[in-house]
Amino acid sequence: MKFKIGESVAVKSGVTDPDFGFDISGWQGRVQEVDNTDTVFIRWDSLTLNQMGLDLAIRCEEENFDWEVMTLAITEVEKASIRDTEDDVDRVASFMKAKMIEMGK
Repeated sequence: MKFKIGESVAVKSGVTDPDFGFDISGWQGRVQEVDNTDTVFIRWDSLTLNQMGLDLAIRCEEENFDWEVMTLAITEVEKASIRDTEDDVDRVASFMKAKMIEMGK
């Protein structure tokens, strides 16, 4: 299944984070890119960023991982309804970044 740029997707049940190994079933975001190896680049939506929390974002920063975007196999996601706006995502991500700066992270 091919997805369009900007389309909302959700992570299928049973999928784990490829870097840390915990369950990310139900996390949602928007497709940023689909490459020719059937990999999809997802920018998390604001609800997922809030669910992820500051601790995980800091851990990602410390390990040089992008916490706003994740790359998954196209078979690991499915179409979903949009839950927020791009402005919501920008606002939550900016808040999290500001908190990290406050904390010296």
